[in-house]
Amino acid sequence: MLATDTRYILHPVWDPLLRALHWWMALAMMAQFTSGATLLALGNDMSDALMGKIDIIHYVGGYAFAAGLVVRIIWLFVGPPTARWRDLLPLTSAQRRIWRETLSCYLSGFRRPISPYRGHNAFAGPAYLAFFLIAVAQIALGISLSLMPDSEAMNSPLMVMHEWGFFLLLAFVIVHVALVIAHEVAGRHGLISAMIHGHKGFTESEHQALHADWDAALGVQADLSGGTKGLDDITSNNGDITKTRHE
Repeated sequence: MLATDTRYILHPVWDPLLRALHWWMALAMMAQFTSGATLLALGNDMSDALMGKIDIIHYVGGYAFAAGLVVRIIWLFVGPPTARWRDLLPLTSAQRRIWRETLSCYLSGFRRPISPYRGHNAFAGPAYLAFFLIAVAQIALGISLSLMPDSEAMNSPLMVMHEWGFFLLLAFVIVHVALVIAHEVAGRHGLISAMIHGHKGFTESEHQALHADWDAALGVQADLSGGTKGLDDITSNNGDITKTRHE
């Protein structure tokens, strides 16, 4: 079977700060998970010197993650359209349709097609907000425990809550990575590479269909804030790059 070429459009989606925050927080979480898992598994079997070094990695990683999370939460309110909280919630009819179609796709085991979406998937958006809440609680617990003497911290109910937060965040990351890979394979919109160069790939028909959804987003923004300032770039083709995709 001969390969066919299909024109598709790389549309700018993720801004540089959002991409930098994504990888900053991902690296900080890796340090947290690695050091936290080591402390949970080998805590009593390690020497005090080694435990102290791992604690330092855990604390530094925690504060680095906290700094990134604070900036990301601020960016939810002042960033460009695809970085804001409205992009995470199924507010428009198009977002609610994508929510339903994504659920249908998951229930079918990815046998049904994945609807294209410009920014965050409306089905995953509420999970991201839940992640922010759990992460804030986890940071608060970690700071509280770091201010206690070690013997008191280890026996504190806060430590149990902190460990549960660890497993919740770890579960989120595992599911997130698995679904991103599944969407990458099934949808072919370049989700992983988009978090590097900022552009998602759409076929010409998908790009045209999405413009109707972006117009609807403009209408919702106008209803909520009395204007469309900050959303004008949604319907702009500035920055689009047309390429050829080999099927």
